[in-house]
Amino acid sequence: MKFRESAGILRYASFLAASSAMALGVAAPAFAQDTASTSDSDKDSSSSSAQHGLKEIVVTAQFREQNLQETPIAITAIDAGTLEARSQQSVADLGNYAPNVSLSQASSIQGNAVAAFIRGIGQSDASFALEPGVGIYIDDIYYGTTFGAVMDLNDLQRVEVLRGPQGTLSGKNSVGGSVKLYTREPDGNGGGFVEATYGRYNRVDLRGSADFTITDGLYARISGVSKTSDGYFKRYDYGCVHPESGLTTTGSGGKDCQIGTSGGQDMQSVRLSLRYAPTGSPLKVNLNADYSTDNSEVVPTKLIYADNSQVRSYVAGDAAAGVPFDSRFITGPKSYSSYATFINGGNYTTNFGTLTQELPGTFVADPHNKIESWGVSGKADLELADNLSLTSITGYRVADGRSGIDYDGSPLTLLLSEFGYRHEQFTQELRLSAQLADGLIDTTVGGFYYDATDTLTGRQYIPTLLFDFTNDDIVDNRSVSGFGHMEVHLTDRLNLVAGLRYTDDKKTYHFNRFNADGSEISGIPLTKNFLLGGISGSSGEYKGSRWDYRIGANYDLTDDVMVYAQVATGYKGGGINPRPSALDQIRSFGPETLTTFEAGFKSEFLNRRATMNGAVFLNNYNDMQLVQYQCPDSVVLSCSAPVNAGDARIFGFELESFVEPVDGLRIDGSVGYLDFDYKKIKNPSTLVTKDMIAPFISKWQLSAGIQYAAEFANGDTLTPRLDWSYRSSFFYNSINNAYNKIDGYSLFNARLTYERADSDWKLSAGVTNLFNKFYYAGLAENAGAYGVVTGNPGRPREWSVTVRRSF
Repeated sequence: MKFRESAGILRYASFLAASSAMALGVAAPAFAQDTASTSDSDKDSSSSSAQHGLKEIVVTAQFREQNLQETPIAITAIDAGTLEARSQQSVADLGNYAPNVSLSQASSIQGNAVAAFIRGIGQSDASFALEPGVGIYIDDIYYGTTFGAVMDLNDLQRVEVLRGPQGTLSGKNSVGGSVKLYTREPDGNGGGFVEATYGRYNRVDLRGSADFTITDGLYARISGVSKTSDGYFKRYDYGCVHPESGLTTTGSGGKDCQIGTSGGQDMQSVRLSLRYAPTGSPLKVNLNADYSTDNSEVVPTKLIYADNSQVRSYVAGDAAAGVPFDSRFITGPKSYSSYATFINGGNYTTNFGTLTQELPGTFVADPHNKIESWGVSGKADLELADNLSLTSITGYRVADGRSGIDYDGSPLTLLLSEFGYRHEQFTQELRLSAQLADGLIDTTVGGFYYDATDTLTGRQYIPTLLFDFTNDDIVDNRSVSGFGHMEVHLTDRLNLVAGLRYTDDKKTYHFNRFNADGSEISGIPLTKNFLLGGISGSSGEYKGSRWDYRIGANYDLTDDVMVYAQVATGYKGGGINPRPSALDQIRSFGPETLTTFEAGFKSEFLNRRATMNGAVFLNNYNDMQLVQYQCPDSVVLSCSAPVNAGDARIFGFELESFVEPVDGLRIDGSVGYLDFDYKKIKNPSTLVTKDMIAPFISKWQLSAGIQYAAEFANGDTLTPRLDWSYRSSFFYNSINNAYNKIDGYSLFNARLTYERADSDWKLSAGVTNLFNKFYYAGLAENAGAYGVVTGNPGRPREWSVTVRRSF
């Protein structure tokens, strides 16, 4: 069923609340806690500097509560205190300190989206026609797109990053792994906090949360956040800066010829949670509702290569005249600036000959990544018997957004776009969990349903290809699965694990293309948009089913050392080419699949003052989804179509450690290594060769952090902390070349925190990118067709001061 009417929204919101209250189970969300205390207050969660020894982290990766050190899966679990100490505030920050994990804001051409990769497997294209390769979950509810996934980490209990295929556990599209966000539950303790931050670029952050009891057994929690800042990347008027060029000024000629900025933030969100948990009752219900609005500026886009003499502003009757697109529009190599205007630049010569009439109409793209989202969810648990429980997890979510894109970062418009995105999804999961044979077997069986309707609207202006069209595409996406998981405790030290999941997917992409004035596309050669003739009104469909499995064993060598081995599979769903240049390019492609062989260990030592966890794995990665740039069997040779193009192997290992050698001194670190090797290229039209490597694969990822909590006689503490992360070079495109290679870089963050003994007050000063490293987080390369390469610079050095009052 689809959700395009407000009446449908209300109907399903009502169904959500009713179904969650009626469906039943146990398996309450896990939380991180200090071994000396089970308090869940805001004071305890936000103030870890005075706690000593290893913190026991409880996770629910295998559908039941388990100590992280006893769970035979490669997991990085991060509690709220650690997120704060590391200055991690959004999903895009989580990849810096987890081995073989890359999470970043996607390049500007993808809008407000996340590029998520784990162990070299994921997705950077935000098109609704494609599926994520890393599953993102909010309170165990799957979020089915990378669009809108750069979520704030306000008022979280913990984050779990699961590495490797989670095909039987997390399920849908978790082939690389899963990122799971768990918000804080109401517990009626009356705690809360207010927090204010001021920093560079007029940064102002306000956060707050309060927990209270409505009546015995019914608790509520409300939290909110507001984040605003100016842009750190400046956009200049080229004609104003260079009046001798003859180019028309596009701005007002104001101070320093600046016409705008990029990278500024303007985001607000609020969340309300209700928990029904009467003492002694077998029924527990959690209901959540949240709303957020984000009117932040677009991701900064800097022109770093421009050399194509065939692309220039057009002068009627003289194809050689006008202004060539060349290096004059490149600003300094390490400057946070560009000449992007977000306005179309008039006439052009093209790859098909000179246009004889002007492309009509001024087109101004909005230089913002706007998104408005809201959702409601419910989780109901009921103990049916001492060893039998049922859990229902229901969610409905909507995300609406709009993003402008000035692809070339210059006053000459090679590609200017503005897209509108809308994502609506409904999910329902049921789990039946039981302990059998006097506790020798833990088992869970269940089912999962996902239904989404996605809409992509907007205008794309590419004068060199005679394109200036609008689109109104609709994508219907449905997935149904059933799963089972079993742990057999053969002895008090040896456990066997098995899991199985069957999934059935269906996706339909409906294409609608029109001229910019709304008229039908004629399809007549050498007229605008002629390549797109016949596409409007057409549709493409993908259907497929899949079995995934997991088989493993874990053994406790001692009370403090566990080893495990497993074979696990996963897949990323197939789809339809979302960018056809001709009717015969509307084609479906199949899923990519993964089989992972993994062995690992988890250990504690030095009287629980240290841990070291590690894993080594081999991925057999088949039917990889790569972009085909030439379609020899199409009426148009040039294309940009996803295809199943290759098989590969990825070998890697990971180490994570924590040690507190003396009270107050904490050291943590991680190492990730990946070695990628293509075994077969099935489609040479992708232009990929066997000596290349897949995008976003860094051979090495390293991180380390150190802090010392100096305690005063009155119990107050002063805690300096330093964090370092390193990532070796990687390619941004499947076709490797120097233009899309991002050099390796190191980043340092520092923080100094003063905290009162009673944890009521806390004052922190922090600096991110301490040494002001200039680096690129992403690249968009198309040197062949457009003669253009743009990059997305990472944020420069920024300072901030934060005061927090807990109660």
